[in-house]
Amino acid sequence: MTGAWPASAVCWVLVVTLVVALGACVGRPGSELLQPARAERGNRNVTIFVATLRTPEPGSGTAFTSGHSQTLRFARYVISIPPTHRTDVIEWPSDPPDPATDFVTVEAARLSEAEFRAGMASAEGDGRSIRLFVHGYNNSFQETVYRLAQITADAHDNRVAVLFAWPSKGRTLSYSADRAAAAASTDGLARTIDILAARSRARVVVLAHSMGGWLTMETLAKMSRERRRAVFEKFSNVVLAAPDIDVVDMVRQLEIIGRLPRPLTLLVSSDDSALNLSRIITGGRRVGADDVHDPWVQAAAKRYGARVVDISELTTSDSFRHARFTAMVALYSKFQAQIEDPLGKRYAGPGVFVFKAATSTLEPVDR
Repeated sequence: MTGAWPASAVCWVLVVTLVVALGACVGRPGSELLQPARAERGNRNVTIFVATLRTPEPGSGTAFTSGHSQTLRFARYVISIPPTHRTDVIEWPSDPPDPATDFVTVEAARLSEAEFRAGMASAEGDGRSIRLFVHGYNNSFQETVYRLAQITADAHDNRVAVLFAWPSKGRTLSYSADRAAAAASTDGLARTIDILAARSRARVVVLAHSMGGWLTMETLAKMSRERRRAVFEKFSNVVLAAPDIDVVDMVRQLEIIGRLPRPLTLLVSSDDSALNLSRIITGGRRVGADDVHDPWVQAAAKRYGARVVDISELTTSDSFRHARFTAMVALYSKFQAQIEDPLGKRYAGPGVFVFKAATSTLEPVDR
């Protein structure tokens, strides 16, 4: 039997061909990255705390797999940053790793919950706030640890780095499996937030990327339904970077959550190739590709108390333009007051904005 393929079948063939080609072109780092190596005197070290629902890797005292655990586990890693580090880049370790040129794990340890809580308490005593990073689809455990190490190194803001590592399969063709794993991780993320917000002076910035944005919104919706919103007061900012969330799903989540005590921040760009692929796979318009000039987006931002920022002007080392937010991290101190100081003259409250790379400022969009 012959004839033309349906358009949907053609789309799927194109998607599968592209993601397989991309996966074949790029080698993925293995869990050996997390085995401690020698430190280089004078290098900057960053500490990453981890809360995870991944299962421990058999025979390893430091790594975790893509398997899902019902037990929330904790760990701590210290990553050495080379003096040659370039902003927005992870200098992946060679074999053997060279601390003069590579990111290198120099300490790794599993923690009890009590030890994890003690680490958070110590940070609070030093007056430091917390950055909780929730990663996206198609990430291995070691990739997420090193990504947060890069973000922490580039931010220079002295925040405590905490990773919530949900059990992504770390495979390009496992989108549906990752969505299911994210959906099964809301209890773990809610408990992590509760732990981080437990102390009276705690201040938490949530940074969620891609599918991690969907997981974060599902978790906040769950906590809202369970009348656990008091912890939201501890959020100094909730940022969804390139959120891989269907627009209809996002409205459902926002109707449950309502307005947060401080504006929800959405970082979007319409030329995000990964979200364009997600739209083809799921059939739904993605929030992370929203157009800030769209009147519907502008009205929704005002209604739900959201700050929608187009970051398309930023250049990035990511060819898919899906991790563009990592280039923004190093600039944060320049526009931090616009985000975190409601009394500031240039405070960017609910509404739509364009991030101007030349001046590192958020500029409001006129209708």
